[in-house]
Amino acid sequence: MVAFTAGQPEKLPRRALSEEAYDHVRRGLIRSRYRSGERLVLRPLAAELGLSPTPVREALLRLVSEHALELNDRNTAIVPAMTQRSFAEIHDLRMDLEMRLAAAAARRASTHGIEALVILQHQFMDASRARDDGGMAAFNADFHTTVAALAELPLTANILRNLWMRIGPIYALSRPMIQAEHEGRTHPHEDLITALRQRDVAAAQAAVTRDFEHARRWIEPRLS
Repeated sequence: MVAFTAGQPEKLPRRALSEEAYDHVRRGLIRSRYRSGERLVLRPLAAELGLSPTPVREALLRLVSEHALELNDRNTAIVPAMTQRSFAEIHDLRMDLEMRLAAAAARRASTHGIEALVILQHQFMDASRARDDGGMAAFNADFHTTVAALAELPLTANILRNLWMRIGPIYALSRPMIQAEHEGRTHPHEDLITALRQRDVAAAQAAVTRDFEHARRWIEPRLS
């Protein structure tokens, strides 16, 4: 990834700069950096990236076309609000996709890839103990997108990332579930890691199912 600082000259073609801005905001949506209803104001965002407004505007409009953002009556990009009905649709789609991806990952994940999940889960739990809400949401998203990568189904994984752009801001509403909320059981992520190590497709899908059941229970009451 190209790093930009304020005042740094733009040496890349505008298309590449627009892609950089797009990746930045897309990653922020997936990792719950932005909340539902938040405005993404053009000039402050451009200053944050060290870019001129034009490529950033192009990136925001691209995200609007993908329904990850909306324009308000002042043509400012905002993170869409989420209704219970929209959440239920996206949640069910995600579950279908992640069940497929977990099954494929159970067949294909490398030892190195599984260890990457172990590290992410440790970071997730460390953030939980530190009551770092942003860290928990970000590491949770990283865990799920890493499982998708290990499945080696790039088209399915890309569809999932697009859904994560819509769901990520909802995870910023409150703390993701912590181990105490699992009735004394291990966290579903840990169950999934065990299933991947054992190449157990059924157990991997069962872990995903439990993860989604808990997510629905703590997110739905927070939606209008």
